[in-house]
Amino acid sequence: MMSSELTAAPLAARVQRKAIGVGIRLFFAWSHLAYRLLPPWGGKLRAVDHLTVPCSDLRVAERFYVGLLGARLMMRVDAPSLARMGRPADEIARSVHLTVVFAGGPRLDLFESPIGQPPRAAAHPHCALWVAPGRLLAWKKRLTDAGVPTYGPTRLGPPGQASLYFNDPFGNRLELTTLGFTAEIPAGAPDVSALDYTWAGP
Repeated sequence: MMSSELTAAPLAARVQRKAIGVGIRLFFAWSHLAYRLLPPWGGKLRAVDHLTVPCSDLRVAERFYVGLLGARLMMRVDAPSLARMGRPADEIARSVHLTVVFAGGPRLDLFESPIGQPPRAAAHPHCALWVAPGRLLAWKKRLTDAGVPTYGPTRLGPPGQASLYFNDPFGNRLELTTLGFTAEIPAGAPDVSALDYTWAGP
């Protein structure tokens, strides 16, 4: 769906969608705080530390995740550094990776691997990234201008929730999600068959 097809909702609906978005974000914040504050304190897991994403070419992965999506490159873990860490020689080739981070959430470790991507027709697994509601359409344009097909925005949650789906150059499914989106959008899961492409770079 192109952004030009979106229509503005009536004022009451826009206010309702913003309020629902704020309410859900407050509920999430309270749930995180309650988890930390309620007993038992000592045995709780703290947070998701990192997720791994298989990428067949780390140079392309860096251009996509850092150059296009704006992640910050934390570190490169190459063969010499793995050897210095004492990793066995037969593990080194499959352990080379880049570590990137966004403004919040866990880090992503982009591992050099020709396998491991989800089937092209599968909706899961995917990695969802948070975006402000007023920036979702700007991200859609940025991705489209870079030659990355998208699906959405579409709604899978309550009024005001919106998701934009796309793949990285290796077929890993990604989602930009937000709450408080005020435009009228259809509800329903993405047509993931529309997301295949060969990326030429930004």
